[in-house]
Amino acid sequence: MEFCDECGGLMIPSKQDGTKVFKCKCGAMKSFSQEKSEAYRLSTKIERSYKDEIINSKEIMDWKEKNLKSTIKNFRCPSCGYNKASLETRQTRSADEGMTHFIVCLRCSRMIKIGS
Repeated sequence: MEFCDECGGLMIPSKQDGTKVFKCKCGAMKSFSQEKSEAYRLSTKIERSYKDEIINSKEIMDWKEKNLKSTIKNFRCPSCGYNKASLETRQTRSADEGMTHFIVCLRCSRMIKIGS
């Protein structure tokens, strides 16, 4: 780890004109020393969409058909009329906010949000 001489911030390894350097947010740069140049590895962060994070609904249906256990009493699905459902909790907002609860029909996988 290297720290900036000007602002004291953490410097990130980067490439400038084909040579490895440390870059700071304030714009300052330091060159790698010979012994440190092999100790750092430059990598690229891979970005992916949230769609890749969502589980395929067919996988959920196949799993639920094998494990038809209802955890909700007195439930009737408004879409298909089935009387078995399960409760799922997911983090749909930022980490400092509460979880979101859903009732999920075990036949058609309709999700009904509980609360606001």
